[in-house]
Amino acid sequence: MSSNKKATALGTLTNHDGKRALSSDDAKDVARPTKKLKSHNRTMTIEAAQNQLDGSASEIAKKDRIIQDRTREIAALKSQLATAERSLTIATNAKKKIKEKNAEALKMVKSDSKLIFEKVTLDLKSSGAPSELLGRDTMADMITLGNDADIIKLVHELVTAARGRDAVLGAISSIKAVCDKHTPPSATLANAMTTLVQRVFELAVKDASHSYLDIKSLLLLTSVVGLTTKPMEYYAVLAAAVNLVAANLKEKKTSMLSWSDRGKDYITDLLVPVHDAIENEMGNSTKEELMREIMAGLLESANQTEAAKNYAMPAEAEIARKAGYSDVQKFLLSPTETTLELNLSKSGRMAVHRLIDYQMSYNKVRHSSVGAGRSRYLVLTKCDAESPSDVRIKKERKEKHMELLVKFNTYQKFTLTLPPKGTKLGLILKTNKTLGNMTEIVDVVENSPLMNLIPKDVCIVSLKAGAIGFVQPRSMKDTVESFGKVQAAASKQLEMIVAPNGTTSA
Repeated sequence: MSSNKKATALGTLTNHDGKRALSSDDAKDVARPTKKLKSHNRTMTIEAAQNQLDGSASEIAKKDRIIQDRTREIAALKSQLATAERSLTIATNAKKKIKEKNAEALKMVKSDSKLIFEKVTLDLKSSGAPSELLGRDTMADMITLGNDADIIKLVHELVTAARGRDAVLGAISSIKAVCDKHTPPSATLANAMTTLVQRVFELAVKDASHSYLDIKSLLLLTSVVGLTTKPMEYYAVLAAAVNLVAANLKEKKTSMLSWSDRGKDYITDLLVPVHDAIENEMGNSTKEELMREIMAGLLESANQTEAAKNYAMPAEAEIARKAGYSDVQKFLLSPTETTLELNLSKSGRMAVHRLIDYQMSYNKVRHSSVGAGRSRYLVLTKCDAESPSDVRIKKERKEKHMELLVKFNTYQKFTLTLPPKGTKLGLILKTNKTLGNMTEIVDVVENSPLMNLIPKDVCIVSLKAGAIGFVQPRSMKDTVESFGKVQAAASKQLEMIVAPNGTTSA
């Protein structure tokens, strides 16, 4: 059979299931030999090649999208860079303008030290005498700036311009504060301190009519004399100034004292603090002199026992009796009572006022009304009597003196617990006239409850207990009565300060 016939025959073939068989064209495609793709070095069907082409196109599209995204990102970064460059330009121009303005402002601003000097000058013109605060603050600021020449110049300004001591003392305080942290002081600060201290002493000498220096100023000067270049000279001047103020305090010359010093004790408030404040060995001789003054004053105080004052006023009491005021009469006859409270009506108070003001001698009895409304009452006070506060201050001062004598090992202090009332103490006592009639413990008997607790051959200087307070027995009788009161009290603890028989007053 020929080839055409074969094709025809094949074109009429059917499948076993009745479907049409492949056409002649289909048969040709099937019978066509497989094409070889040389580019891949392998044999591939047309269908596989088509799939590969489709995959390549998809990959190309994906990469194109990535390129587009990167292009957009680059464009955004370029925009940000341009914005940053514009901001940098603006900031650079602004910084340049600020620098130019600062340079102009600096040309107009004055130095800190010049401002300090102007402050001092202005204060002098406004107040006449610079204050302690001004001296302290300006000196502290100048020291902080650290210009030695300006420090000395400020000292000169304060010393020559000040009409008073306050600004100079303020400057001294500032220099002392620096020297306390950095010792020894620099040469500049030592010279500044010397000039300032010298000025204070000069002003004190010029004002000889009263004590120019108060206790606070003396203590400040004591603490800085050792920082000057002339400690020996200034300690001598200091000692003279301290002795002057001490004498005025002791003699109660109030017109010669600063207001802040009136009523203070020359030993505990002045001599002892000044003595303790001297730390430089150049002041040892001054310390020794002060200690002699302290000991003399303490022993004098210890040997002074005031007699009980009699506050009876018989002449005024007779006037009150005749006027029919029995309570006032009884008060005026009492040797110990110093005040009386009367709960009277307004007319009754006025009647007593007239009695005192018009019938009694001047400055004998003082009257005052206290309270308001129905609770108002009249208070009478004997004029020559010490107030309760004055009595309390004197006792406290005397007690401090005794404690100092114990501190300086001149006196001894013992704390005892006395036996109950009725128990004999077993002490043999006598009056020691050498030590201001103090009670002397001659001996302690063998069976005494105080045996080995207190020494013998000593004089009782003071006693202190809850039942009696602080007392200085004026006689042997006072001593025995004080012992009895403590024995009868709930607390029987007693503090006793004693002096050796060899101790004498200055």
